[in-house]
Amino acid sequence: MPGPLALEGRAREGAYMEQRAFDLLLSRKVAELEREHGVRYEAGSIAPHDPSLAKDVFEAGFQLALEVGVYLVDEGRRVQLGEEELKSALASAKSRVLVGEGRDARVLEPRRPGSGTRPLVFGGYAGTPTPPEIFKESALSYALEPLVDALDHGSLASVSGLSVQRGAPSEAEATVAELRLLREAVEEAGRPGMHLLACESSVTAVGSLAAMALGLLRRSDAQLVPVLNEMKVDRGQLVKAHVGLAYGVHNAALVDPVVGGFARGAAGSAICAVAETLLSLAAYGASYVLIHPYHIHLKATSSRECLWVEAALGLTGERLRIPLVGDVWPANGGGVVEMLYEVAANALVASAFGLHLLGPAPANGERPHGTGLEARLMAEVGAAAARLNPSDAVELAESLLKRYEPSLRNPNPGKPFPELYDAGKRVPARWWLEAYLEVRRELSDMGLDLERGAGGASD
Repeated sequence: MPGPLALEGRAREGAYMEQRAFDLLLSRKVAELEREHGVRYEAGSIAPHDPSLAKDVFEAGFQLALEVGVYLVDEGRRVQLGEEELKSALASAKSRVLVGEGRDARVLEPRRPGSGTRPLVFGGYAGTPTPPEIFKESALSYALEPLVDALDHGSLASVSGLSVQRGAPSEAEATVAELRLLREAVEEAGRPGMHLLACESSVTAVGSLAAMALGLLRRSDAQLVPVLNEMKVDRGQLVKAHVGLAYGVHNAALVDPVVGGFARGAAGSAICAVAETLLSLAAYGASYVLIHPYHIHLKATSSRECLWVEAALGLTGERLRIPLVGDVWPANGGGVVEMLYEVAANALVASAFGLHLLGPAPANGERPHGTGLEARLMAEVGAAAARLNPSDAVELAESLLKRYEPSLRNPNPGKPFPELYDAGKRVPARWWLEAYLEVRRELSDMGLDLERGAGGASD
């Protein structure tokens, strides 16, 4: 496996290339591979109908990674990796990852569509900018949920009265504060060993390095290391990954192809997501990968095309042989019933097609308007969906789409955390709990068995 240091060395000798030229090269190659491998998106669908598409998407993604390579932004250079290097990175991927500690430890493994295995659930705002005054209590609302296995919470946009700036002391301080508040939250929840996917406040390497230097990021935790859109890295991410590997934490790669951008439509975005997953193994030594397709107009992963991309990636899981986690990013925020429908539809598709679950990040990850209650629903639906035939899960999700799809173009951001949750009593606001219970009843009436998913991690 090449790794971060080797990639730096290769970049020094790589060919100079304008970033725009790289983007256009990638887009042209994606179009060619769609035609060559017959990867097509049927307009309006939310999941591939043919499971054999997995082979075509994987092979096209492998070829894209091989022929286009990766672009190192700081150097303005393109780096290409050899076929054996990509195969080596794939062979070195961790198929069984122990996350967390003690009785709060969980085993994160690749899932298969229709396997019946419950997905692990990462609860939290997933990087949403969050004010310091509600950070811990909002994180606690997720940590208290028995079906939530790990936390991936918000980022701190300000610290000590300063707005956080990249590469500055404020970034280091914000990331340190983030970790300390998360530690307090899991301690108060009685789950001190819970896995944290953290350092969301670390845009460059500065925050992650500070958290590791102070021992706040445990070796059973993970730092977020994104692949930049599309198929790009920068020095900051390579430094994070390199030090993380040496320190012994998990590198959690974020792959978020833009549907409607240089990766083209849903079919091209699925191909690009496979290529970026392979590159995250080669460049970052990733322990697991977050799959987050981002719609260029609608943003939300609950849009039709993004659901299709998540399902397609789930189908490739057996070939990628690494735990894949589907991000759940509803357009609407907490307090809005459409958000609950979005969460349920997204969890149905992602879980039934073999992904673990993360979120839900409220209001497209733009406002911290959410609570652990929505993660409870995501976990319950995900557990029930794991027992379904994927086609049955798609049928249910289609029914839910009709209830929220009109809201995607003009979503309601919902209400702030203090209006959704009684932090003193550590319970959701009564009116929001009642809305959740009503949606839960609707899902049960549709035939979704939610009761069997209420038993926790041992199910």
